[in-house]
Amino acid sequence: MEVIETAKKAIERRYLCDNCLGRQFAQLLTGMDNAQRGHAIRAALAMEYEAKPYPADMRNFYGFKFRRKLKGEAKKPVKCEVCGNIFKKKLAELVDAATSKLAGFEYGSFLIGTRPAGRTVIAEEELWEEIGADYCEPLKAEVNREAGKLFEKQTGVRFDRERPDVDILLDLEKGSADIALRSLFIYGQYKKLVRGIPQTKWEHYPETVEDIIAGPIMQQSAGTGHALHAMGREDIDARCLAWRPFVAEIENPARRRLDLEKIQKEINRTGKVEVSSLRNSDKNEVREIKHARPLKTYRLIVKFEKPIAKEDIERARKLAGVIRQRTPERVAHRRADLVRKRKLYSISIKKLTGKKAEITVKCEAGLYAKELMHGDNGRTKPNLSELLNNKAKVIEFDVIKIWI
Repeated sequence: MEVIETAKKAIERRYLCDNCLGRQFAQLLTGMDNAQRGHAIRAALAMEYEAKPYPADMRNFYGFKFRRKLKGEAKKPVKCEVCGNIFKKKLAELVDAATSKLAGFEYGSFLIGTRPAGRTVIAEEELWEEIGADYCEPLKAEVNREAGKLFEKQTGVRFDRERPDVDILLDLEKGSADIALRSLFIYGQYKKLVRGIPQTKWEHYPETVEDIIAGPIMQQSAGTGHALHAMGREDIDARCLAWRPFVAEIENPARRRLDLEKIQKEINRTGKVEVSSLRNSDKNEVREIKHARPLKTYRLIVKFEKPIAKEDIERARKLAGVIRQRTPERVAHRRADLVRKRKLYSISIKKLTGKKAEITVKCEAGLYAKELMHGDNGRTKPNLSELLNNKAKVIEFDVIKIWI
């Protein structure tokens, strides 16, 4: 009886389609959708109308509205005063428009949403003020669900709230369908085999590690842009002989099913960058990689001002411990001027010539190994030059181990 009385109140001064009528009782009558729920309530009201006398205005409403809806006596359709009959035809047309815009793109999942017309929001709120909103479902929730069912039926593509390949927005006010392709993410590990190229885009350098890796991926995916998210970075003049994890991001990819084995071979043929372990990834892994801070082992070829004494090799080990570094002069133009504390776990010296040595250091992420050698005009303390009382100059620098 509560449902019947509330339904009467809901349609006393307005016409509601089956969806909008049924939606007001979505939490009460289970086992059916809103259209079925509304139809059942309307039928119950129609039977009650036939059996009981009502005031003239109510009889006129029930007789005119119900018979036009249930008995097909209308010469033209009645328009719902809440949704504007969105569920009849308009929603299907908007879904058709979305599928047309996605023609030629590969996608395996979608997320769909709607922007309701302003008048429907006002009409729904006015209805709730009259009858309450205790058992209802918002119009937007039903439209989203029904649009998703239509799109899934048309395309065979699955709905995915967490990681969709494409976002679809249906604007009910403008009658438009907008699509946004999610980026494609490819995980891998790389080695940089040559010196003189930066990791990511830099206006002074025509070629980067990012360009070399992204090139074949862009060719296969037909994306519009790319970015490289790596676990740390090496200097332009350094090689990275350890495997450095990365995720390549491709914007607006037309194709997602890529031949990763072919891509890997194309990259490795350059002789500048070598990649391995390519596989599909996601944005969550980007965050993991960007926040990781693994220990690093570096190998440096260093030339000293004076010959290296035998006791210097043993003395250098005392450098291990906490190192205080002010932002180096060479990167001060693009980094905040801070003093950072980083741990040096070990250092070893292998004498190559009288004044030249191979030095290996294992340290915490973020320690500037070059400045550890020469001191950077006192900005790094302690440092090897100061400890040995012998000025040092770094000739070569390589990353040889990333402790992941």
